Amino acid sequence: MMKRYFIPLLLFSATVFSCKPLLYVPSSNNPEEQDELLLGRKLYVNYCSSCHNLHLPKEYNADQWKRNVDEMQEKAKITDDEKQLILQFLTYHNDH
Repeated sequence: MMKRYFIPLLLFSATVFSCKPLLYVPSSNNPEEQDELLLGRKLYVNYCSSCHNLHLPKEYNADQWKRNVDEMQEKAKITDDEKQLILQFLTYHNDH
């Protein structure tokens, strides 16, 4: 019976541990900023992961993120306000 579950469990474990690190949850002492960062993260995950794999915020600097998001905005139907929140989340690590 144990052999029956060993291979699937092994494959599942290998898949889980080979995945990219989870997208961080930003933290701010300012409650309003914290809410905006969390909303930006949610928008990033919802919009961007529907078409491609997500990149970690630290993979690009602020200028690179701006170019990337500008290129994707129309295609993903992201509003200007949503774009600002996404960029705030993606570039937060550059400033803190």
